[in-house]
Amino acid sequence: MNVVVIHQSRTGNTRRAAELIGGAAALAGATVAVRPVTNIDYKELAEADLVFVGTWVDGLILFGHRPGDTGKVRQIPKLWDKKVAAFMTHAVNPGNAADKFSALLEGHGAKVVAARSLNRRRLEDEAPAFATEVLASVSVSA
Repeated sequence: MNVVVIHQSRTGNTRRAAELIGGAAALAGATVAVRPVTNIDYKELAEADLVFVGTWVDGLILFGHRPGDTGKVRQIPKLWDKKVAAFMTHAVNPGNAADKFSALLEGHGAKVVAARSLNRRRLEDEAPAFATEVLASVSVSA
């Protein structure tokens, strides 16, 4: 299985989550590429069986949660019919930002198979677990 992990990171937390997701996918036997949105390899993306796309949760602590830096995320080529897992990183409360991010990616042509916000303080546990869950669900439905 070819997996591409694309991330937009402001402070490094989403980049770290992307690396952990990529590592978990590689341990599961996938061929993996981890790329920032500013350095996408179009051939890798075209050949991907599964794409993880990540950004951070922006907004205030109690309300206004939304995907961060969607302008750069929208620069990703259209993901027509690609299986995509959306991930985000947050500090306190992600609200419904993952749902908003899923909708953005679906509007970009993706078939979103999973979406989750990962707590930046628990990335070492949450990111690999998310990758493992997604890989298991994709291989079952394939």
